[in-house]
Amino acid sequence: MTDFGSDFDLGTTLRQVRRLLPQMQRLSSQTKRQALLALSRCLLERSDLLLEANTLDLESCREQTVPEWILNGLKLTPERLQRSAQLLTLLAQQPDPIGKLEKGHRQENGLFIGRYRVPLGLIALVYEIYPEFALNGIGMCLKTGNGVILASSGPIQKTHQAMVNLLAETAYEHGIPEGAIQTLPAQDQTADPQADSPLLPLLQQTRYLDLVIPCGRPGWVEFLLQASKVPTLATHLGYGHIYLDRTAPWPLVKSALLDPLAQYGSEGIPIYQPLTLWLLIHTDWATNHLTALIEDLLGHGIDIQAAAPILEQFPQLQPLGQGFDSTERPHLRLQPIADLTEAIAWINKNGCRQSETILTDSQSAAQRFLQEVDAALIHINTSPLSAGRGAGIPTLGAFRDLSLGISTQRLHVRGPIDVEALTTVKMVAQGDL
Repeated sequence: MTDFGSDFDLGTTLRQVRRLLPQMQRLSSQTKRQALLALSRCLLERSDLLLEANTLDLESCREQTVPEWILNGLKLTPERLQRSAQLLTLLAQQPDPIGKLEKGHRQENGLFIGRYRVPLGLIALVYEIYPEFALNGIGMCLKTGNGVILASSGPIQKTHQAMVNLLAETAYEHGIPEGAIQTLPAQDQTADPQADSPLLPLLQQTRYLDLVIPCGRPGWVEFLLQASKVPTLATHLGYGHIYLDRTAPWPLVKSALLDPLAQYGSEGIPIYQPLTLWLLIHTDWATNHLTALIEDLLGHGIDIQAAAPILEQFPQLQPLGQGFDSTERPHLRLQPIADLTEAIAWINKNGCRQSETILTDSQSAAQRFLQEVDAALIHINTSPLSAGRGAGIPTLGAFRDLSLGISTQRLHVRGPIDVEALTTVKMVAQGDL
């Protein structure tokens, strides 16, 4: 592992990693598998080292009055390290995505046309919160034969350095080229997090970097997107809208919404991000079920803001407004909706295009919601909240295990940033050998 000090030169470091990329692409599936299993073991065997560094960082954070939900997101625990270790083991067992010929066809003249899967190149993983992002990201980059440089702009520099040093050393000991995993030097957290960000020079490295993947609060990610000259995947923390259609059965609403929310009480699962949900409620559904819904939510300590028509019936609720996004408690914003058309228009106007949900007993309503809502991930009669339970990185649904978040843009990947998102293809035209 490179010794970072005052003589660290970003361009030289990135150039050295790029020189290693041919070696990374030639790594055998067995070598990558053994390295990933070794990373999994080292997280468990050396967890005391990482937890000690994280404790020191958190003590410093508390002196700076960091919001509680951010502290929860920054905190490493034995359980969260174990979860990352399990994901690395799962990743090791997955088929190797590199070197496969896929979607091929043979033309009439006998020429075979196909796509050959290859690594993307050199990837920068930058994060503000959620240290598991670095742990899982290193594993996913190794699986796909990519070089990686990591940077944390958050107040957990000791944790970050300990994680990267440990995993880089372990990977080298098990066949990964030395220097394929790099990190920026520790950053001065007294500087302005945007204007003076040490990340800015990294974001200009178009000659060496192929992709930047950020993980952080929406404003921070937006700053990176605006500042970066390197292709950057736009990710967004949050859960979007849940539309309760006219035909949504009460048992489905309970299992997909109320039961998951009940686990986030003051004595329940920690909030790793502000859990803010817009609940769009069909007026016919509200006539039959709104009272029971609100009683259940209030009974579990969920903060509720509501639009004027609902406030008239339930004056104990709070009016729609600002100020909830920084709280540590889950909360909902209730909005009555006349029909599916209005719900789709509302979501497309106000959503962040990440994840949107419909609960309905109508196949035609579900199909129209799927076709017309502009979002990277659509949930139909399933909960968008289940992935948040105990997860350090707030990815969603069935995709939470091997994903670095949800990309909200259209190119080059939309939806879960999975292993395939860290690869690209070469087109192959092959005649007879």
